[in-house]
Amino acid sequence: MRVKTARGRTVSSQRWLQRQLNDPYVAEAKKRGYRSRAAFKLLQLDDQVRFLKPGARVVDQGAAPGGWTWQLAQRGVRVTAVDNGPLKGEVAEDRLVTHLRTDGYSYIPRKPVEWLLCDIVDSPSRIATLVGRWLAQGYARLSIFNLKLPMKKRYDEMLRCESIIHDALQRAHVRHTLELRQLYHDREEVTGFVERLN
Repeated sequence: MRVKTARGRTVSSQRWLQRQLNDPYVAEAKKRGYRSRAAFKLLQLDDQVRFLKPGARVVDQGAAPGGWTWQLAQRGVRVTAVDNGPLKGEVAEDRLVTHLRTDGYSYIPRKPVEWLLCDIVDSPSRIATLVGRWLAQGYARLSIFNLKLPMKKRYDEMLRCESIIHDALQRAHVRHTLELRQLYHDREEVTGFVERLN
């Protein structure tokens, strides 16, 4: 499908809209009642890591419009959804979801949580710094996060982000595992998984 009118849209907006209109996972997500195609990434990760356990406590940074938050709540996970933007649909009223309209970079939980999920759209190095800080400080034991990579030097940026996280955890003397991979449903990003081992 082609975008019929480009009036008022930047070139990158036109490309994004073109991808959305032609993406079979966008259509499949809509058919299944998911909030976004991002739900498929979460399901693929759960197939591999088995982290969607009822009763777990998760912070979802960059939660709006609520795609990951909705998937988590549907599986009985207690979610603190952190985003300045609104959650859409019934996820905003779900009893397992607490929505905090605040900046994800400054939010710190009162008590440590099991998981930090982070899908903030920002520079990869800022996301890596946030994830490294959360796990080094013990705010979360595990994290799944997306790094939106730049068009040029993607591999170099991925290595730089990996180093940022490793360095933060090593300075805090935290043994850990870190894995970055491009999931089947990722476009121009990689998904990371990091776990504190001590």
